[in-house]
Amino acid sequence: MPPFVNGLIFGFIFLLIVGPAFFALIQTSIQQGFRRAIFLALGISVSDTFYVVIVLLGLSTVLQDENIEFWLAVFGSIALVAYAIYSWFKSPKVGEEEDAQGNQKSYAKNFLKGLLLNGLNPLIIVFWATWVSTITIQFNYEFDDRAQFFGGMLVTILSMDIGKAYIAHKLKHLITVKFVQRMNRSIAVILLLFTVQIFVFLYQNYA
Repeated sequence: MPPFVNGLIFGFIFLLIVGPAFFALIQTSIQQGFRRAIFLALGISVSDTFYVVIVLLGLSTVLQDENIEFWLAVFGSIALVAYAIYSWFKSPKVGEEEDAQGNQKSYAKNFLKGLLLNGLNPLIIVFWATWVSTITIQFNYEFDDRAQFFGGMLVTILSMDIGKAYIAHKLKHLITVKFVQRMNRSIAVILLLFTVQIFVFLYQNYA
């Protein structure tokens, strides 16, 4: 089976994996609209692509340098806590209308949000480094094959993220303002739990 097709198939494993960016994606789709959620998904995908390229080029040790990894974890924790506070106090809205010409600033804001929420998580680089090592050993892929495989995985992951956002957007008519408020506060708590996970990472590696 061609490496790219194999990667497309393996990408479906990520259907069962959720992180801070996943909850932000659903929240954005319900409250701000599908198009804005797409830009958040693109930001997530770009950060994943960056880390995959870094790992494939053998440069992951640079990002796993103690100083860089430490500050990445610190800034990631700050970003998660800030977004958790924002979610807790966010005014609950359902299906906010988008203007006809599109809100360019809002699109850029959501793209940046996806980029930072996913990209500042120090566990992401560890996650992708583990995947690249596993796939290399499992399939005995050369560099070009690995690039095609992970290209396929990233395409599937982005497609699934957009699909999740679309489903959430289509279900918004069933969602009440009270539900959205509860969802926002639940997401805030979940994000804080992910922050604790990063703190544990810092303690285990730098205490």
